[in-house]
Amino acid sequence: MGLISSIKTLADVPNLTVDDADLQRVTAWMSTYQGHPEWSVYNWQDVKGDPHRDALLSLHMPKVSAKKMASLVFNQAATITAYEAGKDPKAGKTTPDDDNNDQNLMLQEILRRNHFKVNLERWLEYCYATGGIMAREYVNDGEVKIRFAAADSIIPISQDANGITECVIASSKVVDGKHYTLLEWHREDERYYIVENQLYRSTSTDGSDLGTRCPLAEVYPQLKEKSLYDKATYTRPTFQYLKPNIANNFNLDSPLGVPIYANAMDTLRMLDEAYNGLMQEMQMGRRRIVAPDYMLKRAPDVRTGKESWYVDWRERVYQPLKMDRTGANKDEVRDITLPLRNDQFIATIKDLLKVYATQIGFSASTFSFDGATGLQTATEVVSQNSETYQTKNSHETLVERFIQDIATSCLELAKNATAVKYSASADVTVMVNFDDSIAKDRDENAKYYQTVTGNKPLMPQREAIKRANGLDDQTADQWLAEIKQEDAGPDDVDDILTQTAGEDNGA
Repeated sequence: MGLISSIKTLADVPNLTVDDADLQRVTAWMSTYQGHPEWSVYNWQDVKGDPHRDALLSLHMPKVSAKKMASLVFNQAATITAYEAGKDPKAGKTTPDDDNNDQNLMLQEILRRNHFKVNLERWLEYCYATGGIMAREYVNDGEVKIRFAAADSIIPISQDANGITECVIASSKVVDGKHYTLLEWHREDERYYIVENQLYRSTSTDGSDLGTRCPLAEVYPQLKEKSLYDKATYTRPTFQYLKPNIANNFNLDSPLGVPIYANAMDTLRMLDEAYNGLMQEMQMGRRRIVAPDYMLKRAPDVRTGKESWYVDWRERVYQPLKMDRTGANKDEVRDITLPLRNDQFIATIKDLLKVYATQIGFSASTFSFDGATGLQTATEVVSQNSETYQTKNSHETLVERFIQDIATSCLELAKNATAVKYSASADVTVMVNFDDSIAKDRDENAKYYQTVTGNKPLMPQREAIKRANGLDDQTADQWLAEIKQEDAGPDDVDDILTQTAGEDNGA
């Protein structure tokens, strides 16, 4: 937490856009996502007054919900395509050959080498779980690289109406028992975007302080101390910040984001306590039998003289009760097992899951729980009017811009870096086609519309081919012609091709 004051001093910025309270919240959210919320450990006393310390069992809903949101928003079936400037893919003014332009080929190679789609889905989970992530592009050994940083590593220095304009990315490392902190400064002046690396060695044994500055070569010999990116050739910084499309109601002036469950912490606590209560009910509800205390002791066998147990000592079901051996009930054994209340706990968890789902932007039926299958997550979003589908589209707006900025920055680095053999223009239009197939139940939607139209065709065949496969008009026409050719006889082929060609001209 002392890093904020250090950054203020080093950057000569008296008033940062964030403060210690912002970083403390990020730390708390990070801990909650990792399964260690503040309520995870509790103290209690037994009937003798002896203290005990236990950990709550947890459903780990921050992890579950963040993963669900990330997979809905982006997955490996999504496509990212760069078109030459001036092309308008949304208006259908492209051809299949446009995907083979130099810009797109270079972009696909960069994304492939960086395993971008796999990494982005994973880092999106961190984004929705902790409030934000940072992407950083750079050139190393002749290749354009993309790396990410988590929310607890990002310290904004300045911002404008579009978000963070200058920042520090902090990362820690332990080498030979010494704690190091690398500060990657992203600043700008009227002419350059400036990236400066500074390494600090902690003076404490636990690395709690920033310490003193030391040479980069101690830990990062390959890093440059300073890099300049001329604004005449670079249209944007070499970093991008992404946050969930949720307003930060904790600090209205902060550019940092909040996780999807930031305003559902009380519900998360109740969920964990209800789940822990269910598990305790199962453990404490095991069979219990009250038996006279003398029956649970060793006694000599009158025939052999050897001591033996009256009952199996390995059985934990027996509870001793002091009784008189001469009483009327001297040999009475009673079952005092109470019935389980698991149905009540399961009903409580179900209700809390509905509340939690609506708090984070999902439909109320997204999560379910029962005693047979445990926690379940809905696999489909049936309606475009559902809360989940609308929330997904809301987050996609920022993710699309994030990917477009990364792609443009990568191409600008490739064009202006001498180590990369790329000479085409970096002025491109980047299109992101999110895969909605996992978010829509197409069968259910089709059944609905067919019902309201009296089972009549819903759209022209060419339009169905175009939408189902994400094709442009010309490719859809070509596919339709081939389908008709396969279905028709040889004598009708020429007529079909002529009719299909006429569709392009509106004939």
